[in-house]
Amino acid sequence: MFAVKTKLSHYSLALFACLSLSFATTACSDDSGDDGSDEVATEEEDSSDDADEATDTETGTAEGTEETTEETTEEESSSEEETTTEEEGMGTLPNGSECTNGNECLSGECYLLPFLGGQCGECDEDDDCPDGGCTIPNPFDANGSICNEGEVGGGCESDEVCQDGLSCGTVLDLLGLITISTCGNCATNDDCTDGQICEPVVIVEEFSGINDCIDPGTLEQDAYCDLMGDGDAACASGICSPVNIMNLAEVGACGACVTDDDCGGGTCQEGGLDLENGALLGSTCI
Repeated sequence: MFAVKTKLSHYSLALFACLSLSFATTACSDDSGDDGSDEVATEEEDSSDDADEATDTETGTAEGTEETTEETTEEESSSEEETTTEEEGMGTLPNGSECTNGNECLSGECYLLPFLGGQCGECDEDDDCPDGGCTIPNPFDANGSICNEGEVGGGCESDEVCQDGLSCGTVLDLLGLITISTCGNCATNDDCTDGQICEPVVIVEEFSGINDCIDPGTLEQDAYCDLMGDGDAACASGICSPVNIMNLAEVGACGACVTDDDCGGGTCQEGGLDLENGALLGSTCI
C-alpha cells in the first residue's frame, strides 16, 4: 500500500509538474498572444502615425508649392510691370531734366547731344511728332525738345515735316556731331530774289536759327556767319572771323579782323564762345 502510494505520489507529482508546465505554457501562449495583439496594434498605430506624417508632409508640400507658386507669380508680375514701365517710359524726370536714356523720363524721350548731354523732352526724332518735326533742346537752357508743326524755325530732319514752301536745312554744324537743322525760307541763293543771299541767321545762345534770304552786309558784329559760304558778304564788316572752340571746331562770327593787317597797326584779338551761356563774340582790333 505504501509502495503504491509512493508510486502514486510520484505520478501525482509528475502529473502536477506536467499540468503546471502545461498551464505555464498556456499562460505563456496567452501572454504571447497578447503581445502579438499589442504589436499589431502598435504597428497599426505606427502606420496611422506614418499616414498622418505623410499627410502632413503632403499638406506642407502643397502649401510650399502654393507659396512658391505665389512667389513665382509675384516675381513674374513684378517683371511684367518693370518691362511695361520700361516700354512705356514711365520714368520720373520732367521735360528739361538731364538724362542718359528715355526710361528715366516721364515722356519716355531723352534727346542726347554729343559732349553736352541729354534732356528729357517730347521727342528725339521727327517720327515722334505727328504734326511736324522735332526741335532739339537748348543745352544752355533746360527747355527740353519739343514737337513743332513744321513752321519757320521748327526743328527738322527732312523737308517732309516742313510746311509748304519751306525747306529743311542745316544752320549750324559742329564736326557733324552737333547740328541745328530747321525749316527755313531758302536752301540756296537761287531761292532768293532782288540780289539777296541765302544765309543762316542763328542765335547761338538760343540754339536756334533759320536759313533766310537777306541783303548783303546785314549781319552785325558778333553775329553768327557761315565760314564756308557767303559769310563775309553777309557781315556788315565784310569779315566773317573764325572762332576756335576748344581746338575741336571752328564757327564764324562777324568781326573786325582776321589778322593784325586788318587793324591798321593794331592787334587782332580773336573772338570766342562762352560755353556757359552760348554767347558768341567776333574778333576785335585792340
